[in-house]
Amino acid sequence: MTMTRAGLVFGLALVVGGAVLAAPEVVLVGLLALLAVGVTGLWSRFGLRNLHYERRIARERTVWGDDVPLDISVWNNKPLPVAWVSVDDFASPGTVVREQALVPPQGMKLAILRSQWRVGWYERIVRHLTLAADRRGTYSFGPTRVTVADVFGYGVATEERENPGTLIVRPRTLPVRIASQRHPPEGDVRTRHSLFEDPTLFAGVRHYRPGDPLRRVHWRATARTGVVVSKRFDPSRLQSILLTLDVQTMSGSIWTYDEEMVEGLMVAASSLARHTLLEGASCGLAAMAWSHSRRQYALVAPRTGRDQLGTIADLLGRLEAAPSAPFEHLLVRLPQRVPLGTTIVIITARDPEPYAAVLRRLDRLGFPVQVIGLGPNGRRAAARARALGLAAMTGSLSPDWRTSDALVLAS
Repeated sequence: MTMTRAGLVFGLALVVGGAVLAAPEVVLVGLLALLAVGVTGLWSRFGLRNLHYERRIARERTVWGDDVPLDISVWNNKPLPVAWVSVDDFASPGTVVREQALVPPQGMKLAILRSQWRVGWYERIVRHLTLAADRRGTYSFGPTRVTVADVFGYGVATEERENPGTLIVRPRTLPVRIASQRHPPEGDVRTRHSLFEDPTLFAGVRHYRPGDPLRRVHWRATARTGVVVSKRFDPSRLQSILLTLDVQTMSGSIWTYDEEMVEGLMVAASSLARHTLLEGASCGLAAMAWSHSRRQYALVAPRTGRDQLGTIADLLGRLEAAPSAPFEHLLVRLPQRVPLGTTIVIITARDPEPYAAVLRRLDRLGFPVQVIGLGPNGRRAAARARALGLAAMTGSLSPDWRTSDALVLAS
């Protein structure tokens, strides 16, 4: 027997018993009990009707470090006031609301933005909150669970509504500075040339520099002059670039990774994408990580256009920090996914030796490879790439990806 039915029986018994015993005070108590039951039934039947909960995120995407306005509101569009409304708005783990802490539910991988309201007839109440974009990623909202109660505080009706919402937090995008041969990576000397050269635009020779790959040495000119010289190419503004992100930051198991280093790689990829597109090249992005889709890897094909940077930034925002499979599984797919001649730029924080054979194969097939080593192992990664006969640079975000004012690249 439900509480409402028990109250109804109890009230009727008091009314009948009071009438039989000629006890008006008992009849009054019974009538009050019946009134309470009637009010509870009224809220149970009509409390959720025309009661609307809304969540409005000011924008669907933002950049790491920004705050995003979040408005939640309840609108009671009926003549019956609602004495107590409780709303559980489910959100992704890690969601931060500045004004209140989210409730971690028992046995669920979600967080709850819980709010309580008292709403009069035809009344609308809005609360202004702030979402903190303290972590890169995709934050999903919904469903919402709305519960109404009567004046006595008993929960009498509950309804679950889909009410989906999403916020993508993109990584930072920094200027790219290219240090000259005479300056350390920390310098802020800007190059007057493109970051990437077109190997079809031969522009002459120059003296060999330590670290130049062997395939760049001009052997005929070296034999003729007796001095080791390297080929020099003109920069290209029509080149196709695929930034290929190695999110596996440690050698060995793919399930072990440094989240801080991954975030640094994301910032570097976003910064290089902006720099490449501003130079006039077509740019794309690939990574062996889940991106809230069914595919095990993520890929944005190289192209130009005003919206390409936003597309790449959105993908970086959706990428998981952990790799989905070994990096070489992505590399072997690239010849079928991008046009011949596309430069494959590897952004990595580890020694590329585990996938060196795939890189050399890509280079032989007509996909020039350039390695950019980042982080504490960046110099080692670049040196190993040069030893394999590949072009390489080191990148630095000093003092860290959160506070650096530029991505500095050096040969």
